[in-house]
Amino acid sequence: MMLRGSRATRVAGGVRSKTRKQSELELAVRPLLRCAETLDEEVGEPLVPRYRESYGLFRTACASVSAWGRALGEGASSSDSSEIDSKELEVEQSLDEAHRELSSSFLAVESLPVKGGDVSTSRIEPRFGRALNTLVYKRADAAQLEVRCWSKEEWPKVKYEYGGYAGNVDFAGFAYDQFRVSIDPTYCASLVDLVYGHDRPTSGLPFLKMAASVALLAHEAGHLFESETNEARTECFAVQRVRQLATILGTSPAYADVLATAYWKDLYPRNPPGYRTPLCHDGGPLDLNPESDRWP
Repeated sequence: MMLRGSRATRVAGGVRSKTRKQSELELAVRPLLRCAETLDEEVGEPLVPRYRESYGLFRTACASVSAWGRALGEGASSSDSSEIDSKELEVEQSLDEAHRELSSSFLAVESLPVKGGDVSTSRIEPRFGRALNTLVYKRADAAQLEVRCWSKEEWPKVKYEYGGYAGNVDFAGFAYDQFRVSIDPTYCASLVDLVYGHDRPTSGLPFLKMAASVALLAHEAGHLFESETNEARTECFAVQRVRQLATILGTSPAYADVLATAYWKDLYPRNPPGYRTPLCHDGGPLDLNPESDRWP
């Protein structure tokens, strides 16, 4: 809706500067005027009760979108844009409220017990949260962070619900709400083996999975603390933090080196294109320690 609205705004500016026709603007605002109908046709009344309140808020937001569209269509030829600006602000506020309500209804934010160790049920893993605090703030209790390890039964529901909202379901973890990280149970299991079981594999699939699990936690930390949305940049920074995070999680510096090197040489090159960048290298623009020749 906002993308179409942005187009309508550009056309309205063109009408105001006499470089576009009023008929073009009428066509551009039409989707805005049909916001509620489009919502009903393309989404429809939710079958899941916990989505219903947010759906009602989106329908309310559509009323604001339509009012904004009418203001654009009627006021484009005027030099006074205060009415249009006021309506646009109402749209932003109402959509923000609807999105907040929707995200608060997700399974990913449901109440979970705090449990550490080899646990098969969904829980908040306290030592992983403290590790992220130490990584970024240098203190284990610096902030209230949640690393959520999900059961094998619940993870697919959590993943596909959030992925449907975010527009991508191909992930092993995600960061959200500025203080939460949710992790695939197989990656959590490797981290549990590392932290609680003191497992230190040095070859084969268990070794690569261990390196990938530490890198995943470092990657999601980047989304939380740097507000970084570019996956390739986030992954490059994560690669460089594997060594540090591994030691925080309890490994020796030597084993942390092995994990970091393995991830960089064996796993990073296999990442999807959106998670790789030629800028990620020793001395490159994404090097977190350009004065050092140690990489990653």
